[in-house]
Amino acid sequence: MPNYDLSSIGAVSASAELARLRASWEPDQDSYNAAWLHGYADALANVADALEPQQELMDAIIGYMGEQHDSAELYDILHEALAMSDKDILSLGFDLPQCREQIQHETSEQKKKRGNHYER
Repeated sequence: MPNYDLSSIGAVSASAELARLRASWEPDQDSYNAAWLHGYADALANVADALEPQQELMDAIIGYMGEQHDSAELYDILHEALAMSDKDILSLGFDLPQCREQIQHETSEQKKKRGNHYER
């Protein structure tokens, strides 16, 4: 059974489509499994539709914040106050230098932990 990703509206919509697809693969469309998957897909689609206005509002708020604050202030708000990861900040479309620095720092730390390993 696949894992259904419910981490964002897009992921919920994709999971609804996956559930519909899996339901269509059921040999007997009158079976309990097919009915359950169709019901699950419908419920996921309803949730995605219900969350869309909230997502639009959140996008507008974050866009406004991006216009009102310089990169350091915006990074502090998103990272410290809202506890967003650098990857989440980048996924919003903000190309903040603090995110790049942190990701580069994490990458170099991972390389240091691994040490020098050579493959043949």
